[in-house]
Amino acid sequence: MTCRILLGWEFGGGFGHIVHLREIARNLSQHQSCNFLFALRNPEKARLHGLGGSQIAAAPSFRRPQDGSKMQYRATYGEFIAENLMIDEGAFSVRLAAWDSIVRDFDPHLIIADYALGLNLYARGRWPVLAVGNGYTLPPPEMDFFPPIVTVKRPLYATEDDIAGRLNKDLKKIGALPIDRLPQINEANAYGLMTIPLFDPYLAQRRQPYLGAEVPGGMPAPRPVASGCIAYFHEDTQLNDNILDGLLGASINTRAYFSQHLRRSVKKTRGSRVSLTDKPFNLQEDMPGKAVAVHNGGLGFATAAVLAGVPQVMLYRHEEHWFTANAIVKAGAGVAARYRESTSSALSEAIDRVTSSLAMRENALRLAEENAGFRNANPTRAIADIAARLLS
Repeated sequence: MTCRILLGWEFGGGFGHIVHLREIARNLSQHQSCNFLFALRNPEKARLHGLGGSQIAAAPSFRRPQDGSKMQYRATYGEFIAENLMIDEGAFSVRLAAWDSIVRDFDPHLIIADYALGLNLYARGRWPVLAVGNGYTLPPPEMDFFPPIVTVKRPLYATEDDIAGRLNKDLKKIGALPIDRLPQINEANAYGLMTIPLFDPYLAQRRQPYLGAEVPGGMPAPRPVASGCIAYFHEDTQLNDNILDGLLGASINTRAYFSQHLRRSVKKTRGSRVSLTDKPFNLQEDMPGKAVAVHNGGLGFATAAVLAGVPQVMLYRHEEHWFTANAIVKAGAGVAARYRESTSSALSEAIDRVTSSLAMRENALRLAEENAGFRNANPTRAIADIAARLLS
């Protein structure tokens, strides 16, 4: 029998979600015959990330109303997600209706939801659901409430009972099951937790097993000698002169990847310490032996640096990356700063400080030893095995 598998991605801006779902599907297809439908937040990017020829649908997505107001920071993950689900009057109802159309038209035997809370809530208890994510995007659903995950005081959106009640009104209208507690927004039949304990904000509450993080090219290992810098940023970072100038000002040779390189970047780096690479890094080969890794705080790159024993400089853009960066800073294995506040001189100085710090190098090697058990991890294959069991 050919099984129909719906793979959904609804929130988050990183295209790693597409790669994760692609690899889960690839591994699952080795178990049995499958017909896959990918419902993606950015369906136009599917071909660029290896899904050319696959069935693609657009996941429901809503933009914040352009009323000139800034988004309020929230104290908990539950408040943040609820606000995005109910971003405007009637938005959650429309979102559920869109998922209803996709799910009923495709009639899946299994749903795999990667940071797809609307899909998860729509299907929960009615279709088999495998929820996947990292420590930040997949909080433990068994919790009675969401604990605050920031140290500064931030305004509350509403009580969790109020939020659950508002969600339940629309869930009931479409025939979906109501929730009793707000953390049930992540409740599923099975879970695929793609991270390591170091990067889990809910370590104290966690019951799900850690499968390790997905690292492009495979898991690296430490080397006894370190030299050079490896830097990874998104393409739009090249428009921020502070980043490239900061790399150029550091006293170390650097290999940098910015996806599509702009002419200005090529011209500026010609004959300098910074060499631009046109191909994505194979982190199993490119990370080991580096003196420092510089990036925005993405989980895969950060985990590769941890496993290779490489200190890090992180310029985080949002809260999820802040958690990753904060874990490294607390471990004494690197430094971090807010991306939009970083200057070129501060970045150069941070890189030089980390590369000259014997203590940070030793702490990075200690983290590599502590997490050596994840060096053979293959989380997308493990998730495919879980999916196969749900289908059997």
